[in-house]
Amino acid sequence: MIQTQKIKILALILISAFFLSCDFTPRLHKKILGAQEYIRLQQYRKAISQYELILKDNPPNDIKVKIYYQLGELYSINLGENRKAINYYREIKNFTDSPIWLVKSEERIGEISFTYLKDYKLSEKSYKLLVDFTPRLERFDFYQFRLAQNFLRANEYEQAYGEFLKIQVSTNHKFYVESFYQMGLLNFQKKNWKEAVEDWKEYLKRETRKENLVQTKFLMANAYETMEELKKAYNLYYSILGEYPNTEVLQNRLNSIFHRRVSRKR
Repeated sequence: MIQTQKIKILALILISAFFLSCDFTPRLHKKILGAQEYIRLQQYRKAISQYELILKDNPPNDIKVKIYYQLGELYSINLGENRKAINYYREIKNFTDSPIWLVKSEERIGEISFTYLKDYKLSEKSYKLLVDFTPRLERFDFYQFRLAQNFLRANEYEQAYGEFLKIQVSTNHKFYVESFYQMGLLNFQKKNWKEAVEDWKEYLKRETRKENLVQTKFLMANAYETMEELKKAYNLYYSILGEYPNTEVLQNRLNSIFHRRVSRKR
């Protein structure tokens, strides 16, 4: 709740920053101040209506761009209507060639599609545009990693494999370590259990965050269990006992393997 409030406050600050550099007529200035006041009062629908009225007056393109972006933010951050938000971010492309605004709007479309809508094909398009942008953008590593994640979640395994492989050949890549974990997930989803285990072994060599190590060991144990390598599975599950957050699930796995091993010996 506190984090949500911080985001909304940040959005309010950005609103003022967006319009400070604009050359307003007195009438336009008054209308924009009215929209900002509605936002300050958390009357977001009224703010949207006010911005829509401003757009009907056909203001200069630089004003339109900022209003469309702000409408996208209102629908996404404040109202949670993400499909509508995307429509407004898309409008920005019709009124500017500015790389800053084109990148900002595409970032928002990609993030909303990935995180909230789970529409990985739509998100994929945004991150492909950002990866291919010339000159290379500052956040290229993130865009490339997110593109690979989209391929994976859309079950486009060949494309995902190719993208993660590109990341793995660059040890300086910000997501170099994480790519081994994701490659393990890819093979796990494809039921290539042995390959998944090997990928995760490589990941464990490089990762230092405890919670990530524990989660990876759990998945490795799951793969061993599926391959009927029950002793390895049991030992790995046991090694994270007291560390894995869901103790009940872990204990059930240990009990199940124990009884299966006993049955084998009869």
